[in-house]
Amino acid sequence: MSTTRKTPWLPMILCVVLLAAASIAGTWYYVTRLQAPAQAAVEPPAAPQLVNIAPLTVNLQNPQHEQRLLYVGFAISVGDKATQAFLQSYVPQIRSQLFKLLGEQDSTALMTSQGKSALAAKVLELVKRPLTTPQPELSILDVLYTDFIVQ
Repeated sequence: MSTTRKTPWLPMILCVVLLAAASIAGTWYYVTRLQAPAQAAVEPPAAPQLVNIAPLTVNLQNPQHEQRLLYVGFAISVGDKATQAFLQSYVPQIRSQLFKLLGEQDSTALMTSQGKSALAAKVLELVKRPLTTPQPELSILDVLYTDFIVQ
C-alpha cells in the first residue's frame, strides 16, 4: 500500500482567489484616487451677475425726417457683487446718460448688426465712466440687450 499524500487544493484555491481580490481592490483604489482630483477640478460656472436696466423708449434721428422710436433694454454683466451693488444704486444716473446717448443714434444704422454692436460698445464705454469721485474699482464685463425694437 502506498501512502501518497494528496495536496489539499482548497487552501491553494483560496489563496489565489484572495490574491486576485486584493489585486483588483488595489487597482480600483489607485484608479479612483487618480480620477477624484480631475472630477473635483470641474466646477459648474458661476451664475452671471447682472444689473438690469429697465427698457427705454427714445426718439431717434432719421435722415428722412421720419419719426422713429427705439425701445431698448439692457443688462450689464459684472464680475462681482460689489460692482453689482454699486451700479444698482446708480441706475437712475445711468438711465439718464443712456437717454442722451440713445437719442443721438441714427435709426438706419441701428437696423444692422454692426450698428447694434457699435451701440453696445458705446453703452459699455458709458457705463465704465466714473459716476462718483472717488469711485471704487468696478468689474464691468459686458452689455447685453434684453429688448431691442426700432419702429
